[in-house]
Amino acid sequence: MIISTEELKKLIDEKKNFVLIDVRRDDELHYGMIPTARHIPLHEIEEAFDLSEKGFREKYGFTKPTKKKLIVAYCRSGGRSNTAMELLARRGFMVKNYKGSVGEWSKIDPHVKAYGWFG
Repeated sequence: MIISTEELKKLIDEKKNFVLIDVRRDDELHYGMIPTARHIPLHEIEEAFDLSEKGFREKYGFTKPTKKKLIVAYCRSGGRSNTAMELLARRGFMVKNYKGSVGEWSKIDPHVKAYGWFG
């Protein structure tokens, strides 16, 4: 499932109960993160969700999402977040891909910069 920029902005603005996960590499984070986002690089997604609740919190600094909590994944342009969405959906999580990702979000948030083919 895909979520639009408008839908994501509404979730953030209304402080809805969901988890926004940035799946980019560590070296990409200097371009900025979408507000409320937590970082789990794509290459760690499967391992992260195999961790115990305590192990997850210790490693990532936030509570491990339950299967009933909406997860929204994003990256630079939507490809890696789609992979994350598919991996988590197969495990039974309620997850959406913010396909617009950093490229689209940078158009409404000066703290997030587009890069790569958006540049």
